[in-house]
Amino acid sequence: MRVLLTRPRAQSEELGAHLRARGCEWLGEPLLRIVPVPWDPNVLEGRQALLLTSANGTRALLRSSSVRRDTPVFAVGQATAAPLLAAGFSHVHIAGGTALDLMDHIRRRADPQAGPLLHLGGYDIAVDLAAGLAPDGFEVDRAIVYRACAANRLSARAIHGISRGCIDAAVFLSARTASTFCGLASKSGLSAFCTRMTAVAISHKVAEALRPMKFRHVAIAASPSLGGILDAVCGKPGPSSA
Repeated sequence: MRVLLTRPRAQSEELGAHLRARGCEWLGEPLLRIVPVPWDPNVLEGRQALLLTSANGTRALLRSSSVRRDTPVFAVGQATAAPLLAAGFSHVHIAGGTALDLMDHIRRRADPQAGPLLHLGGYDIAVDLAAGLAPDGFEVDRAIVYRACAANRLSARAIHGISRGCIDAAVFLSARTASTFCGLASKSGLSAFCTRMTAVAISHKVAEALRPMKFRHVAIAASPSLGGILDAVCGKPGPSSA
């Protein structure tokens, strides 16, 4: 099986290594380019905790030499938390993998009266944590630490692989990546060829973003995790596969 990975290169390489261990070949086609945005580390002061919804936010935080390793952090999932734990952060709370899981985790573990929270994230956000947590009395500020810039075309290698039927599946881990692929594939005249491929989505929301394009099958991971994605790629989707 040959799998198209659409995440930024570093994240695709990690997933690709796991796929290779399961006997799959992979082709990287980054549809988003992560661009760091300058930010003032002083915004970290006086916060009850920091909120991280992606590994990109984690990398931005770790680039700051002034952040204390005992700073409480709420991470959306294991992939976001792992670099923090490796760097010696001692108070990392790990949610179940989605922004909704993260908000539920914060409601259970944090105190609205203990001070404001700070979300380190991208310019574009899928879920507004401040709006979601406001009814529970939490104050959530936001610091933009990166931008995700969408590709404006598919690579010649990806076009060749899809049009020749050499790509069996494509993996999508965000709604923006999914919608970007649909637009670029249509622009490249690949709509008919995508009907030969399986699309693997990390969530129902991502699967919805794939609706403009017809695929052979859309498999939704049983959980928003590395294991869930690997199982879906290898033919073990959860009950919510479409």
